[in-house]
Amino acid sequence: MEGPASRWIGNDVLEHPAGIAFCPENGLCYVSDSAAHAIVAFDTQGTCVLRFGTRGSGPGQFNGPSHIACGPGPTLAVADSLNFRLQRLGPDGAFVGQIGRKGDAAGDLSLPKGVAFDPQGNIWVVDAHFENLQAFSPDGLLLLSFGQEGQGVGEFSLPAGLAIDAQGRIWVADTYNRRVQVFEILAS
Repeated sequence: MEGPASRWIGNDVLEHPAGIAFCPENGLCYVSDSAAHAIVAFDTQGTCVLRFGTRGSGPGQFNGPSHIACGPGPTLAVADSLNFRLQRLGPDGAFVGQIGRKGDAAGDLSLPKGVAFDPQGNIWVVDAHFENLQAFSPDGLLLLSFGQEGQGVGEFSLPAGLAIDAQGRIWVADTYNRRVQVFEILAS
């Protein structure tokens, strides 16, 4: 059996790629570049076709963007980690909205990392500082928040990655606990 074919893309464009998401609706692969404070999009041939964002705290600006996800529309959700928020953007980088702010109440963010869309279009994010998982409606309304620091079920130690499968199961990379936790949201 042969291994997969591989190639490099972006090595002349990217400074510190941190997150990646493929959008099947437009066929683009979006990469968050944390050092450049930008998002870079590549087509399936590996050509850089779009770049947006600058360093700052305004709409469409970033401070250390880490993870990125592509949802329906397509809509991008970017963990703008050092601005303590998620940004929702159109596929061309147009600002759609912001979720979260610096604080310590439910719905606030401290160090957002992994981000994903569920099958209903809700946006989920893990916060590596709060050690929790939060869900927001597409409009940014807080739907659910759970988790705390620890080693038990539903407890985290520096959660970083997040994925949601077609069945709606939520997979969380629980970094310092050296495990992946899987959650299923039960319908009421």
